[in-house]
Amino acid sequence: MPRLPADLAGLIERYASGPSLVRKAVAGAGPGAMSRAGREGWSVRDVLVHLADAELVRAARIRFILAGDEPPVLPPFDEGQWKRRLHYLWRSPEAALALFDALVFGNLELLRQLDAAGFARAGAIDGELVTVEELVRRGAAHAEEHAAQVRELRAAAGERPG
Repeated sequence: MPRLPADLAGLIERYASGPSLVRKAVAGAGPGAMSRAGREGWSVRDVLVHLADAELVRAARIRFILAGDEPPVLPPFDEGQWKRRLHYLWRSPEAALALFDALVFGNLELLRQLDAAGFARAGAIDGELVTVEELVRRGAAHAEEHAAQVRELRAAAGERPG
């Protein structure tokens, strides 16, 4: 069985902590903070749904890369278009958090079975080759950035973030 490279163990743990960082940031958020859009036009609800959708895309990309024979061309992800067309305003923040948790867990189950060659496999996104390792790095940073954004949105709504 392939073995997770030791130099990637910290990255995997960082990626694994994403859902708990987000849950901590959103804990106790009231309906006003959940729905009030910040200066960039995103609410806490929007951020949570976006995290779930982005992780869904990441999960599919990882699987297309690992299951393919050649580096696949992966579809782009236009977050603004997804927000508008997939009706983030009406989506459940609780369901989004549950989906985000499940997707990260499912990805981790797969990632922990990879060796260095698996992490080095790549796919093309907008003409750029991106490795599985880079997708995981981006996923870890994505959760961290959005947990901070949730705290800022809650503070702007007059709430004390978790």
